[in-house]
Amino acid sequence: MPVDDIIIPFNREYDFETALCDQLKHHGWEPQVIMCPTEQDLIRNWKAIIFNNNREMQRLGEYPLTDSEMDQIIQQVNACGSPYKVNQLINHGLVSVVRDNVDDVINFGKTVYLKIFDAREINSGQSVYQIVRQPKFATAHPLAGDRRGDVMLLINGMPMFHIELKRSGVDVTQAVNQIKKYAHEGVFSRGIFSLVQIFVAMTPNKTLYFANPGDEKNFSPSYYF
Repeated sequence: MPVDDIIIPFNREYDFETALCDQLKHHGWEPQVIMCPTEQDLIRNWKAIIFNNNREMQRLGEYPLTDSEMDQIIQQVNACGSPYKVNQLINHGLVSVVRDNVDDVINFGKTVYLKIFDAREINSGQSVYQIVRQPKFATAHPLAGDRRGDVMLLINGMPMFHIELKRSGVDVTQAVNQIKKYAHEGVFSRGIFSLVQIFVAMTPNKTLYFANPGDEKNFSPSYYF
């Protein structure tokens, strides 16, 4: 058997996760991994990237987004209501906010349009590629505690890919079932996590990937690749 075809067994999921993230760093993803963030942590990260990518005077200039301006963006995401419409929002490439940062005297009270994505800048321009490990998902019940996913991949601060991993010897469908469980709990239905476009279920031996189908009932093996 050629060396390249040898599959290294991973008896611990954590080791598999570490190896995957280390490999991603060699393929254009940022070396600094974001560890165990909450949804609010990721919103702040996205907010900072939007600011850095929109420093023109007619956009944000030198005045960062306020929390209420960022809330306007999250409201636009929530208004989409389906992965298809979220995809349209992302590919449109722009969101709008009414500036309420009083320090921005040029744009205060005006609607400004902010770049969030540009397909022409894939692996170039202002694009930012980040790895997230163990993102925290709030549960509906306050006593249930947070759940943690495995890996998310962010493009310009937006979580586009959610990856669930299982160790060697576990069937890849168990990773799919974990994703379905999160979908059932509403993790991907609102807020920044609803930006996820692609799900990936992975073991050291097999990978399945599929577009975010929205509701749990729309998950179908017919659409797994």
